[in-house]
Amino acid sequence: MEDKDPLAAALAQEVMAEKAGTLARLTRKLDEALARLEGAARRLAEAPEEERLRSRHQDRLEEAAEALWHVVIQRELCGLRQHREFLDLMQVPAPVRLRMGPRPARR
Repeated sequence: MEDKDPLAAALAQEVMAEKAGTLARLTRKLDEALARLEGAARRLAEAPEEERLRSRHQDRLEEAAEALWHVVIQRELCGLRQHREFLDLMQVPAPVRLRMGPRPARR
């Protein structure tokens, strides 16, 4: 059996480190987006008739859904294909899971 080229091994290690670092950064962004969504939901619950709060909540929902999409893509690039436990651990609400993807284009 041949030894792996040390340069190729070093490059592969560097690529994996970059993937892991990106995953950590994107996971923090998801956590922050979920916290903002939770805050918007609390404010909306206090004054459900306020259109401004409904709009803010919708924006925060779209932000969290896009952040989740980014994390799931990066997890898959890192070889992590099962997401259910991660979603449960991060306490990602069902509406965010259902809307996962890019934000809708604004008109």
